[in-house]
Amino acid sequence: MSSEQMIKCVFCKGKGENPYFKGTCPVCKGRGKNEVVGKYMTCSSCHGSGQKKGTTLTCYDCEGLGILPDTRETFRKAREEIGEARKELDKERQELTEKPMMKITPASPAGRQKRKDKENKWEEEKEEEESDGETHFCQCCGDKVNKSIPIKICLDCFSKVKESRVYKEI
Repeated sequence: MSSEQMIKCVFCKGKGENPYFKGTCPVCKGRGKNEVVGKYMTCSSCHGSGQKKGTTLTCYDCEGLGILPDTRETFRKAREEIGEARKELDKERQELTEKPMMKITPASPAGRQKRKDKENKWEEEKEEEESDGETHFCQCCGDKVNKSIPIKICLDCFSKVKESRVYKEI
């Protein structure tokens, strides 16, 4: 639904003749009025006169009409949409930074010694039970694993791995 209006030509002041030369008005083509559609505002270049200041030429910006389409409402809506999009992005960024991250700390000397002890224990048990070929050892900590379990990891290490994977997905 467009709002069409007929306005008096500002360049020829509604006479239909060019005020500076012989002939018809270059803006309204001799009709004395111009048809405009939608909202409009006064041209800021010619201040509504329709002619370039200090000359007999028509204004370059409004083409002699003295008015321009009013785009303020469109720009206001666009600024609102941009503001809403920025708020959504900020909210997503904040949610991402608030999520707990998995903290990995280097092993302490006591922890390293415990690991070495387990490796030594694993080597000893491996040598003792190599004759069976039935014993499994955990790939993480080196503890014995029930031979009926198809994976070679103890239940404690499995639960830790499972927790860390779930923790990372959060």
